[in-house]
Amino acid sequence: MTYQLVDGHLPLELRGIFKPWAIEVGHSKILLRGFLDGEEGGVPRIFDVLFQDVSRISLADQYSGLSVSDAGPDVLRTEERRARRRWRESKLFRVSEDNPLDYIVAGYIFWAEVFILATEPSPLMQESPSSDAIKGGKVFRVRADQ
Repeated sequence: MTYQLVDGHLPLELRGIFKPWAIEVGHSKILLRGFLDGEEGGVPRIFDVLFQDVSRISLADQYSGLSVSDAGPDVLRTEERRARRRWRESKLFRVSEDNPLDYIVAGYIFWAEVFILATEPSPLMQESPSSDAIKGGKVFRVRADQ
């Protein structure tokens, strides 16, 4: 069984503790893993947010809640001038409302609640993830050209 890819919308607001979790250099991917609920000794729900075609990262080691938004073309151009880089076909995605300097420049974002153990690799990092590992069999996506 395959998963369904659904166009998502920003801003993406999620509660829980999120951490940079995995990096894949070959496809320029970075995964932020969120642990939702799980208070008072319960098992947390796991929510993965994958950025793909990543050009630049500026992240903290942990976030209390995740707020992903498109910073807009003016902010992207300002950062391009500061970094002396040019990121075509990418957006600057802020990941925190509290700190505008925390961002990821990427071409895509994918997210889903996943049914895996906290120590297991994300199904979103796989080329053909099993829909059994993804809640509702749906993976949400935002592309830089949207």
